[in-house]
Amino acid sequence: MNSPTEVSVTKESLAFSAAHFLTLPGHVCERLHGHNYRVGVRVEGQVDPATGFVADFAVLKQVIRALIEPLDHRLLIPADNPDLRIREDGDHLRLDYRGPDWLVIPRPHACLLPVRHTTAELLAAYLGDQVWAGLTTGGVGGLQRVIVEVEESPGQGAAVERGPGARPFMS
Repeated sequence: MNSPTEVSVTKESLAFSAAHFLTLPGHVCERLHGHNYRVGVRVEGQVDPATGFVADFAVLKQVIRALIEPLDHRLLIPADNPDLRIREDGDHLRLDYRGPDWLVIPRPHACLLPVRHTTAELLAAYLGDQVWAGLTTGGVGGLQRVIVEVEESPGQGAAVERGPGARPFMS
């Protein structure tokens, strides 16, 4: 059996700009602010003898771009946040946090995400799940693990591993 090989894609074109906030009273990131995020993916698995690929770079980039396009130039809203009430009002979202209508935003400017907070860690976890699912259901076989990194500014980010070969998280 061949040893696993790792391939990676981290390009300036795999980026998105978005605003977000945290519902952590008194924290500087509680205020609405934005980042120029960059996403990188490392994939580990067996090289397919027919193609010579672990995963085709074109496929990796396609999966990532499809995931980040809905986030780009939007307000990232943590839909699973228990401190935030989200109300749809026609073509607007009304966010109740510190009071009613704490923030009102046009619906097309928002991206609701199934996370508790829009931290780099939880964005990486969300994207990691989606990348793993996209690759494995998209016919990329022999994968052992996928590592997704979300960098919210240069030198500052979070990474997660997904797949049967992922290292267990130590708490």
